[in-house]
Amino acid sequence: MSDIALDWGPLDYTLIALILGSPGFLIGAAAGAVAWRRHRLFGALIGACAGLVLWLGGFVLWKMSPWG
Repeated sequence: MSDIALDWGPLDYTLIALILGSPGFLIGAAAGAVAWRRHRLFGALIGACAGLVLWLGGFVLWKMSPWG
Protein backbone atom coordinates (compact mmCIF):
# COMPACT_ATOMS: atom_id res chain seq x y z
CA MET A 1 0.00 0.00 0.00
CA SER A 2 1.25 3.47 -0.87
CA ASP A 3 1.25 6.46 1.44
CA ILE A 4 1.39 9.08 -1.35
CA ALA A 5 -1.43 11.64 -1.39
CA LEU A 6 -2.15 14.71 -3.47
CA ASP A 7 -3.35 17.23 -0.94
CA TRP A 8 -3.70 20.55 -2.77
CA GLY A 9 -5.10 23.73 -1.33
CA PRO A 10 -6.37 26.98 -2.86
CA LEU A 11 -2.88 28.46 -3.15
CA ASP A 12 -1.69 25.43 -5.11
CA TYR A 13 -4.57 25.79 -7.57
CA THR A 14 -3.79 29.49 -7.93
CA LEU A 15 -0.14 28.72 -8.67
CA ILE A 16 -1.12 26.13 -11.29
CA ALA A 17 -3.45 28.66 -12.95
CA LEU A 18 -0.69 31.28 -13.00
CA ILE A 19 1.78 28.82 -14.52
CA LEU A 20 -0.67 27.70 -17.21
CA GLY A 21 -1.77 31.26 -17.94
CA SER A 22 1.63 32.91 -17.88
CA PRO A 23 1.87 33.45 -21.67
CA GLY A 24 -1.44 35.34 -21.65
CA PHE A 25 -0.34 37.27 -18.58
CA LEU A 26 2.86 38.46 -20.26
CA ILE A 27 1.28 39.20 -23.65
CA GLY A 28 -1.58 41.09 -22.01
CA ALA A 29 0.77 43.11 -19.81
CA ALA A 30 2.87 44.13 -22.79
CA ALA A 31 -0.16 44.99 -24.92
CA GLY A 32 -1.76 46.98 -22.11
CA ALA A 33 1.41 48.97 -21.45
CA VAL A 34 1.80 49.81 -25.14
CA ALA A 35 -1.88 50.60 -25.69
CA TRP A 36 -2.20 52.94 -22.72
CA ARG A 37 0.93 55.06 -22.84
CA ARG A 38 -0.13 57.72 -20.33
CA HIS A 39 -0.65 55.18 -17.54
CA ARG A 40 1.63 52.28 -18.43
CA LEU A 41 1.49 50.49 -15.08
CA PHE A 42 -2.30 50.60 -14.86
CA GLY A 43 -2.60 49.53 -18.50
CA ALA A 44 -0.18 46.67 -17.91
CA LEU A 45 -2.19 45.46 -14.89
CA ILE A 46 -5.48 45.56 -16.77
CA GLY A 47 -3.92 43.93 -19.81
CA ALA A 48 -2.31 41.21 -17.70
CA CYS A 49 -5.63 40.34 -16.05
CA ALA A 50 -7.44 40.30 -19.37
CA GLY A 51 -4.70 38.26 -21.03
CA LEU A 52 -4.69 35.74 -18.19
CA VAL A 53 -8.46 35.27 -18.34
CA LEU A 54 -8.49 34.96 -22.14
CA TRP A 55 -5.56 32.52 -22.20
CA LEU A 56 -7.03 30.29 -19.48
CA GLY A 57 -10.43 30.39 -21.20
CA GLY A 58 -8.83 29.32 -24.47
CA PHE A 59 -6.90 26.60 -22.68
CA VAL A 60 -10.08 25.20 -21.11
CA LEU A 61 -11.90 25.27 -24.44
CA TRP A 62 -8.97 23.53 -26.12
CA LYS A 63 -8.89 20.81 -23.44
CA MET A 64 -12.65 20.26 -23.83
CA SER A 65 -12.39 19.89 -27.61
CA PRO A 66 -11.76 16.54 -29.29
CA TRP A 67 -8.20 17.67 -30.18
CA GLY A 68 -7.17 18.45 -26.60
